[in-house]
Amino acid sequence: MHGIIPSSGIAASDVTCPPDSTLTYESFGSAFITDNCLSCHTSKEKPNLTTHAAVQGNKGRIMSVAVTGTKMPENGSLAVEERQLLGEWLACGAP
Repeated sequence: MHGIIPSSGIAASDVTCPPDSTLTYESFGSAFITDNCLSCHTSKEKPNLTTHAAVQGNKGRIMSVAVTGTKMPENGSLAVEERQLLGEWLACGAP
């Protein structure tokens, strides 16, 4: 199945890094992670996502729970468009 899966995440086959992507940690990732992840992900018990390196080290996990899945954030507040941007950024290596 291609495209958006109803009431869940983005199909993994649709998560790509477009050659013209301009998303970087500075322009997208830092604010996104701060706004959507850091209310929980600052402790040792959970993946700590407080640094760019930590986010890069958890790319696969973030992709599975917040892009192709909808387990995160816990309140499910991400719009499909936000999940798509996050997926693009992660697919590009979270530069």
